Formats: sequence, structure tokens, C-alpha cells
Amino acid sequence: MATPEVSNVRFEEAITFLRRRLELPADRWAELVRQIDEAATDRSAGMTDALLTDILAEVLRAIEDGTGLGGFLDGWDTAIRRHGWEDGSDGYRAGLTFRIMTAQAYAAGRWQQIQRLKRVRPYLRYVHVDPELTQRYSRHEHAEWHGVILPVDHPWWITHYPPNGWNCRCYVQSLSERDLARYGWEVSDEAPPERTLIKFVRGRPIETPAGIDPGFAFNPGIVGLALAG
Repeated sequence: MATPEVSNVRFEEAITFLRRRLELPADRWAELVRQIDEAATDRSAGMTDALLTDILAEVLRAIEDGTGLGGFLDGWDTAIRRHGWEDGSDGYRAGLTFRIMTAQAYAAGRWQQIQRLKRVRPYLRYVHVDPELTQRYSRHEHAEWHGVILPVDHPWWITHYPPNGWNCRCYVQSLSERDLARYGWEVSDEAPPERTLIKFVRGRPIETPAGIDPGFAFNPGIVGLALAG
């Protein structure tokens, strides 16, 4: 099964997620996702809520119009000039922002699909695909989680549903009983053991599960359903 990638194909659930997030005040979004902090709300030092909203709008436009990263970069430049914000990263921060926002949006949309199909595909399998990033970011836990199969509604997916960090390429497979038999896979006896770490972000202590970057220990699909409510 191929890794899901952001493409020119419209993904209605992802678009809906971004629209609802745009309608939500920044403080309400932070309330829904309590672990999101300055390092993981798509912002850097000096980025205001108004600028963040404009950037979200540009991500939505790029997905709706099918222009992808190239279209977003044009919108990014326009937005930061409008707000007088200096990037200074030669496009790196813009690309990272686009990948994270779209990854979360597509993950949220995928979660809605998973929920609709869980009666016939009741399991999820964690898939890790990028050993190079594992080494670069010391995310050995992601490799250890590869192949974990748990029921869709297992609480482990509340905090470990990917993406689980900056540039994380992990994803989940939705499985039926027939899939398990076909590939000779078995449902894991239990979720991987968890431990938490304290990481300091801009001088603030953030408690996060080992292997997950601060601000990513949440399921964007569950938040998406909360937005819908």
C-alpha cells in the first residue's frame, strides 16, 4: 500500500477540516488541542494569529485549486509581506509549514474515512517509511512502532496517530479481518509501552510521549470531529 501523499487530488474531508479550523478562533483551537504550543501551532517567533489565519487560508486555497506547494509559496510570500513578517529561511519554513498543515488535514480526513469503515475494517496498522528521518531526528520509536496493529478505537491512537512530529512521514493502514489473514498479520497483544519526556520549548517545559514532538501528541481526526460538533 503506497504512502499517502499530498497531491492534486481534492480530498474533501481534508478541505472541510481546514475550513472548520479557519472558522475557529486561535484560542479555541489551542483549547481543543491543549498540547499545541508555540513550537507546533505552525508559528515561529513573532507570527501573529492574524498571519497564521492567512497562512491557513493559503494552504486551503492550494489544496482546493490543486496548485500544491508551488501555489502555496506564492501565497506565503504575499501573506508575510502583508503582515510585515520576516521569514529569513529561504523557503524552508514555508515548505515545512505546508507539509505539516496538509499532513494534519489529510490525517484528519483519513480518520473520518476510517471511522465510517470501521465495522468492516476495524484495525489500524502503524507504518514507518523513512529510516533516514529516524536517524536525523532520533525518532527510533517510530521504527519500533512499525507493524503495530490495534483496533481503530484503541486509546493509543488518541496520542500516536501520525503525523507524530515535524517531517514525520508515518501513516496508518486500515485493515479488515481478511487483510490480516492475507498478510499473516496479527493484532498486537497490547499497545507499545509508553513513557513521557519533558522537553523545553522556548524555555517552557512540555510533557510529551517519547518519540512524539511537542504539540503532536493528538489525533487531528478527533479534533476534526470536535470542530464538526
